[in-house]
Amino acid sequence: MKGVKKVIVFEELDYVIEDELLKMRTNLPQKIEIFGKHSKDVPYAGELSCASVKNILSKLLNPEPVKTEKFPEAPFIPKRPPVLCAGCPHRASFYAVKRAMKGKNAVFCGDIGCYTLGNAMPLDMVDTCLCMGASVTVAQGLFHAESFFGDTAENSSEKLKNSSRKYFSFIGDSTFFASGITGLVNAAFNGADITVIVLDNSTTAMTGHQVHPGIGRTVMNAPAPKLSIEDISRACGAGFVEVCDPFDYDAASDAVKRAADYIGLSVLIFRSPCIALEKQKKKYTVDSDKCIGCGRCVKELGCPAIFIADKKAKIDAITCTGCALCSNVCPVNAITIANANEVKANG
Repeated sequence: MKGVKKVIVFEELDYVIEDELLKMRTNLPQKIEIFGKHSKDVPYAGELSCASVKNILSKLLNPEPVKTEKFPEAPFIPKRPPVLCAGCPHRASFYAVKRAMKGKNAVFCGDIGCYTLGNAMPLDMVDTCLCMGASVTVAQGLFHAESFFGDTAENSSEKLKNSSRKYFSFIGDSTFFASGITGLVNAAFNGADITVIVLDNSTTAMTGHQVHPGIGRTVMNAPAPKLSIEDISRACGAGFVEVCDPFDYDAASDAVKRAADYIGLSVLIFRSPCIALEKQKKKYTVDSDKCIGCGRCVKELGCPAIFIADKKAKIDAITCTGCALCSNVCPVNAITIANANEVKANG
């Protein structure tokens, strides 16, 4: 700072650099004025936008009053929250659990991954979400905590086993290997009556499709032992373990009912590959003559490929991956496989 008479410090958050400059100033022979947050020339809180910096500089460098310039406000843009991809197997898994537990008392504990988006409407299947692996531990914590209200722990625990409330954990295959196994061991050891739903799409989709121990190859693409989630679950003490395809509409819901009815630790693995890595199947289309415009396909699934136009359901042929979930939901069978001409016309 030799040869400098004035210093203006712009820094967001805490005044770290400004503090150091003030300390340095005491060892310099010349008098230096330092303007910043300590001098209250720069606001302590808020963003330092181009307009605010310009006004501060004008005030400090030009003694004459200057006209404060305001930039026009950004135009309104409709909110578009992230959603599960069209054809995502997690949507089918959530919907299978939702169908099976309709009208029943259940708590759904979520985890960290693409499936965190299951909290959004219309699925609304994530009641808690804390950190990786917390779906399993929070679910069993809620189960045990409830047993301590009212009667003694022993009586209440027995009462809970006969109650209708059920605690679910939703955890992805990658998160299962990273942070879910210890929670599973703890649940079995402490007698938690919970159902763990493992959403196995054979990848770590949210962060870029990294490999994990259940895939059979390393990050360098070298062969590796393919660890079995179902074998690990049994070894951890789960008394009920099943594997099911979430797109097998009725079988998936039936599997959820069996898992939920089991007293103790149950594990249901929904296995279907991530749609981002899977080749697209046949496209689906809506027969407008059959469609009654009930909107059930949109209101219940939230698939980004389906929308309402002219009071009828429509399917975007470009976005559709042919998962067929919507065709199972339609009450009048108006959604069918599209022929090549329909795909070309709608695309």
